[in-house]
Amino acid sequence: MEEKIDLYEELETERLILRKIVDEDAIKLYNNIYNNYEYYKYYYQIPFNSFEDYKPLVEKYKEYYSNGNHFRWGIVIKETQEIIGLIQLHSRDFLNNNTQIGYIIGYNYNGLGYAKEAVIKVIDFAFKKLNIHRIEASIADINDSSVKLAESIGMTLESIREDGYKIGDKYYNQKVYKMINKN
Repeated sequence: MEEKIDLYEELETERLILRKIVDEDAIKLYNNIYNNYEYYKYYYQIPFNSFEDYKPLVEKYKEYYSNGNHFRWGIVIKETQEIIGLIQLHSRDFLNNNTQIGYIIGYNYNGLGYAKEAVIKVIDFAFKKLNIHRIEASIADINDSSVKLAESIGMTLESIREDGYKIGDKYYNQKVYKMINKN
């Protein structure tokens, strides 16, 4: 049986620590993000009616660390140690050396550059540590701040999937951005 190598790393930027999610983070993530469906519906389309509904998702986050296919970090402000968001590499395609990136910052911390800082660091990790060749971000076309972030770090629009994103009973176009590792 082949031994799995844990490639997960805690990452650090000027203002942030990107680390594994622990049980104590659940209530903070719920309070910073998942108690407001209108805010997080672009990141996770299923609404949570209570903290109890959300808790099983945190358990699922912790399962991801051992499979090498899914890397998820809590985004923590160094100065305050407050967990303010999530960032992930997911749907890793080992055959084609691709992955997808997703991110969300709590609504009280939006617009302060934290997501951009985390995304740049995680892309660097993916290219240098995992030797990923291609990273995609699939973004609902009405999620202007995420589209702006992807474009600001040099991701390029590759395609638009018509009605590729469903929120409630309504469909939205999904923009697919890419970044290729040229090294």
